[in-house]
Amino acid sequence: MRTHYSHSTRDGHRLVTIIDLGGARELDISTRKGLGGALESRASVHLCNGISRRHVIGFNGEGDFNRLFLCTNPKRVTEKVAREQHTLVLAQLDAIKLAVEMHYEAQDRKEPAHA
Repeated sequence: MRTHYSHSTRDGHRLVTIIDLGGARELDISTRKGLGGALESRASVHLCNGISRRHVIGFNGEGDFNRLFLCTNPKRVTEKVAREQHTLVLAQLDAIKLAVEMHYEAQDRKEPAHA
C-alpha cells in the first residue's frame, strides 16, 4: 500500500492510496475536491498490464468497481482536512475490499448477454 499526496492550484489537495489486489488488479482510494466543491473519497479498481492501467466504466453492475465512499462539505479543503478524510476512508479498507469482491462475484454470476 502506498499513498501519494499532491496539490495544485487547479485541482487542490489530492491523496491517492494504491493497494495491490493480486490478479493484476489495483485498488485506488482517492480523496479530492469534486466538481461541485465537495470533498470526495472514492474507491476504484484498475487492471494493470505492464506499464498501463485500465478502468472500464459500466452501468448496472457492469464495468470495473467504482464507488463514492464519503462526501463532505468542509468550509475549506485544506491539506489537514483532506488527509483526515482520507484516513477515515482507509480505516474502512476491509469493508471496501469486501465490496470489491462482491462486485466482481456478481459479474461472474451474471449470464452472458444474448446477441
